[in-house]
Amino acid sequence: MTETERTRFHKFIARFVDVKSGEETIAILLFAFFFLITSPHTIIKALRYTDLLSKVGSQGLPLAYLFSAVVTGFVVLLYSKIQSRISNQISIVFSLIFFIVTGFLFLIFLKTGGKTLSYLYWIWANVLIVVLMTHFGLMISEVFNPRQARRLIGFCGSGGILGGVLGGFGASFLTKAHLGEFLLPLACGLLFACIFVVRTIFKLRKKDQVSKGDVQKVSSQPQKFGFKDSFDIVRKDHYLVLIAAIVIITGIIATFIDFQFSSQVEKYFLQKEAMQSFFGMFFGGLTTFAFFLQLLLTSSFLKNFGVRLTLLLAPIVLMFGSAGILIGGLTLPLVIFIKGSDESLAFSLNQSVREILYIPIPLDLRYKVRPFIDMFINRFAKVTAAILLFIGGFLANYFGAGVKEVPYLSPIKDPKLAEYLTWGIIAFLFLWVILNFKISKEYISMVKENIPLKWSRVDKTVSEAVDIDYTKMVFDTVESKNRSSVLYAMHLFDLLEKDKLTPEIKKMISQKVDEVKVSSLSDLFDAEGATWFPDIDDDINQESLITDIREIMSLETYQKLMKIHADKVMEESKKSEVEKMELAKAIGMMDVNAALVGKLEALISDHSPEVSRYAIESAAKLRKEALIPAIIHKLSHPLIREDAISALKNYGEAALSALESYLKDSRIDMVLRKAVVSVLASMGTHLATDILVNELKQDSDELDSDIIDALEHIRIKKYDIYIPSKIAIRKTFAIIKKYCQTYVELQELKPGKKHDEERKRFQKVLDKHFVNIFKLLGLYYPQEDIVKAYQNLRAGTKHSVAFAIELLDNTLRKDMRDAVLPLVEDVSPPARMRKFQHMLKNL
Repeated sequence: MTETERTRFHKFIARFVDVKSGEETIAILLFAFFFLITSPHTIIKALRYTDLLSKVGSQGLPLAYLFSAVVTGFVVLLYSKIQSRISNQISIVFSLIFFIVTGFLFLIFLKTGGKTLSYLYWIWANVLIVVLMTHFGLMISEVFNPRQARRLIGFCGSGGILGGVLGGFGASFLTKAHLGEFLLPLACGLLFACIFVVRTIFKLRKKDQVSKGDVQKVSSQPQKFGFKDSFDIVRKDHYLVLIAAIVIITGIIATFIDFQFSSQVEKYFLQKEAMQSFFGMFFGGLTTFAFFLQLLLTSSFLKNFGVRLTLLLAPIVLMFGSAGILIGGLTLPLVIFIKGSDESLAFSLNQSVREILYIPIPLDLRYKVRPFIDMFINRFAKVTAAILLFIGGFLANYFGAGVKEVPYLSPIKDPKLAEYLTWGIIAFLFLWVILNFKISKEYISMVKENIPLKWSRVDKTVSEAVDIDYTKMVFDTVESKNRSSVLYAMHLFDLLEKDKLTPEIKKMISQKVDEVKVSSLSDLFDAEGATWFPDIDDDINQESLITDIREIMSLETYQKLMKIHADKVMEESKKSEVEKMELAKAIGMMDVNAALVGKLEALISDHSPEVSRYAIESAAKLRKEALIPAIIHKLSHPLIREDAISALKNYGEAALSALESYLKDSRIDMVLRKAVVSVLASMGTHLATDILVNELKQDSDELDSDIIDALEHIRIKKYDIYIPSKIAIRKTFAIIKKYCQTYVELQELKPGKKHDEERKRFQKVLDKHFVNIFKLLGLYYPQEDIVKAYQNLRAGTKHSVAFAIELLDNTLRKDMRDAVLPLVEDVSPPARMRKFQHMLKNL
């Protein structure tokens, strides 16, 4: 097929199915595979019901359920041993050949056989569908990732339902035409055609694995595992236990409903041909309804409501049907409705959701547990249901008519037994709903396991590993030793006062360097150029020393001397900046009401960054509110910004009013306003957050990114801080709209180098919007989940990208999901543009 033909073929298929380029062939083949196993099964099912009910009656059903379940259990054991030694392809082909051969044997002997052969035929038909459905499920979960499964499983499943439609109506038509003897050969012929489809699927799968290095692969050498291995794996995994429990509950419910249905059919149809025609017509009509349900509802239901709500649909529908029986009694129309609802949903929504539930399980593990659950656990459910029917029959006889006969080991003489089963069905339906809620939560957890965290925020990692303030104090102390002995001494005093002068720090900062002469400030301590502070290796009484220094600093005579010196330093502006640094540092050691504190504003505004930095540090210690505007102005200076942020953070709520006014004033330099945002983020209080959120409502393009980043920083640091979700949600939709507008403008650019710069600009804007959207999502959804999704969308493999989208699909509410997923889904640029243009009309 040429590229042009492939494109035309894709466009034709895409009219009916949400299929992407390259997926058409495998989707059609899986459609055909499901068609070719369900159409013969539907024919065989009509034959087995007719044969057993006409020869044995509905009272033989519990024994048939029991025998078929036990035999299937042994088949599972044999199957697990065989599959551990051969490939999946050989296993499927071998199974098909086995059922073809045995089908022709039944064709020869079934007409003349008695009741025993009817039971064997029932068992054979059960094993056929269980084995082949398991193979179909394994291929679906191997070929598709979660996103592909959501889009295509409805189409692939429709193949099976269409097969059921043709198989059922075909069985009814041929029976009425007295050609019923050709039904079993027809079924075997369809199974034979299935062999060629299977071989083609595996050839394409092998080619796909070679071309995609990021897709999960199973070793070409099958891993050896057995029944006990599979049982141990399921038993130890909570998620698999939930799947197994749901399979058991649904199996019991289906068996009870089947018994009710069969008992009413036996009652209303007395002739074999009429009964066989009815079964064919019923299964054909049932699958017709299921076909449209699958084709029109399954994919859209999964897309719009997600796995959680889809899981609840079947039990709710069956609950209404069972309630109808309790109110109106057991009638053929009611059991047709319940049986039809159960099987149509089982073949459409339930089957599709079950395939999706298996996808997050690692592929090698999936091959071990899928056959065990779908075959053995499913049969265990049938055994359980059969035993419950036996018990119900005995109890009905004992408390009812009192008949003690045990015909066919199934003492069902009380016609009310089928009606009594409704109470048991309702009880199991409630249990099914509870399990569905639990497994939907576990499913999301399993999806998360498939998308690892790619990287952590640098600021978070550093802050967790390093005490930044302490580290800064140590480095400032070491640096000050080369500037001035007085600065060095005052830094040492800070460390002493905060009890940070550990032996390790003493050793580090006491390395011998050339002694720096003490400047003129030393005269105030009568040091005459020598170090006034004792060597840090000497034994000192730390508390006594701190007290002595504080007393000296508060003396009136000392204050007068310092004022004289300060006036001199401030007047002689051309003096060394070291003196101003010493003065600024010393003021920070004084009382907040000291006269010299008034000098800090001028020192903060000094042209020297170092002088300003020391003054800001002292202001932060004293927390004098009059100095806040001067500190805020220094936020625009790149060398002092971090010190100003730290100082304002130290002021706390006292600085909030001034910070808010600067943030709101659009006349102020944008660099300073962005720095104010950083200050508020570092504070991280409820009031600081409120200021940021209020500014976010103003829709300032220049500040949005900084405010969103600040709110994300607060959310990471303090989970108890409340961020109003309504405002964040409105902002998210606003930025999504901007993203769509930018993308449309980018696509509308004409080709050519003259637009390259404009394209780069648009791409940068798109990247900025994309980051902001996910940061906003992290404010009102679980942040770790959103971060994982974002990182894997940006830097993940195709496999992890699919799971990231699946996580978003199950995390975001519907309106947000409909707006976000089009941004990340893998579609062609023209299709994306059409979608965005449609979204722009509604956002």
